[in-house]
Amino acid sequence: MALTRAEAKVLRVLADSSDECSPTVRELSRATELPEASIRRALMRLERSGLAVVTPQSPARWRRTERGRQALHRPVYANWR
Repeated sequence: MALTRAEAKVLRVLADSSDECSPTVRELSRATELPEASIRRALMRLERSGLAVVTPQSPARWRRTERGRQALHRPVYANWR
């Protein structure tokens, strides 16, 4: 699956976050400088693809999966920050 720029940016922030400090949509929006609506769309697609998961708490927090970590190691996404 090819990632959009928004998906790659979100996945990069998730990869840089520790599992104990999973970011919310608002935190991802600030970190990526993307609107929250774009973050939500990216997260839904990443979740459907098995690259990110939501934690069972409120507010919802997100983290990348091992598959998501591996996806970012592809050379095409190396500079997407």
